Amino acid sequence: MFGVLKALPRSAKRLPLSAKRGHNHYKGTGSGAMGKHTKKGGYKVDWNRVRTFVVPDLEGFTLAPYVSRKTPMVKPQ
Repeated sequence: MFGVLKALPRSAKRLPLSAKRGHNHYKGTGSGAMGKHTKKGGYKVDWNRVRTFVVPDLEGFTLAPYVSRKTPMVKPQ
């Protein structure tokens, strides 16, 4: 009995649950289905469910990404 109690704290780790840990656990990527499979093996995309990213107009944008002045110049090949 003491062997079982002694081994419990080692096996009860508080690590992040991944697909390699846990029985029959599938974590996935968090992305949902963007359409449906057809009877003939194809895939029909539902464009209302596709993610779209709205990018603001950057014309006349004055800020630039920070690059140190100590960075050596690299000649294009």
